[in-house]
Order: sequence, then structure tokens, then C-alpha cells
Amino acid sequence: MMRTLATVTAVEKGTVTVSCQQQTSCGHCASRDSCGTGIVTKAMPGRVHDVKIATQSSLSIGQIVEIGLSERSMLSSALLIYMLPLLFLLLGSALGQWVFVDLAHSNELGVISSAVIATTLGLLIARYYAKRLEGNSAYKPTLIRVLGAPISSDKLINAASKDSE
Repeated sequence: MMRTLATVTAVEKGTVTVSCQQQTSCGHCASRDSCGTGIVTKAMPGRVHDVKIATQSSLSIGQIVEIGLSERSMLSSALLIYMLPLLFLLLGSALGQWVFVDLAHSNELGVISSAVIATTLGLLIARYYAKRLEGNSAYKPTLIRVLGAPISSDKLINAASKDSE
């Protein structure tokens, strides 16, 4: 299960809305200082996602929770969104090559057109199945545990001060 921490932003009966920041693994390798992608990652903060989660737990706004999503649902979603249009692109190109160039002895414009049409069809099919999977509970994140409220700055103890002795 893939896990991440999130902050509760809204509480409704039976559901909570949590906010989590998109994390990237970029910027952690040995060449992070000379890599353009690593520099851009440092300059631009991660994207914030708001997710509604069904729960019977009593939560309050500001609490930190751990949410999770199964690897199987993540991989099957990625395959649907990325591989299906790519497969349609390749099949559309091959079909266009066979019909327009090999049979009709035409130019490459037919191949390009059939590839674009097939890719669009693949994207529409992927979108249709993604909408169908949206209602499936196996493809929704779940609340794993409640970690509590974050520590506020006024409750921290400064070990360097004389008051903490």
C-alpha cells in the first residue's frame, strides 16, 4: 500500500476532505545540483491535492492523518491512462501505414491522420473506463490511521533557553 500524510481540511457526515502535497523523488540523487529537473523541482513547490475519504471516524479540521492507496489500483490506473492511448497510437499508425501507403500508394498524411484519430479514440476509451472506476471503492484512498493535531510553535520547548532546565 502506498501511504502519505494528509491534513484534514473539511469534515462532513461520513466523509472528510484531506489535503496532501504531491511528493517527488526527484532531487535526491547524486547529480541533483546539476540536473535541470532537480532545480525546477526545488524552485516550484509540489501540487496540493484535495481528496474526499469515506470514514466513520470522528475527526476535526487540522488533524494529521495517514491515507493509503493500493499499488494494484495505482498500477492499473496508470496502465489505463498511459498505455491504452499509446497502444492505440501504434495500432493507428500501423493501420494507416498499411491502408494509405501500402495499398493506396498515398503520402504520409493519411498515416499521421489515422494515428491522431486512433490516439484520440484511445484517450476517449481511457476516459470512459476511468470514469467507471471512479465509483469503485478499490480505486479510492482509504484512511489508515489518525496521527493527531500538529504541534504548534507556542507549545515547543526550546532546549537552549534557561527556562527548560
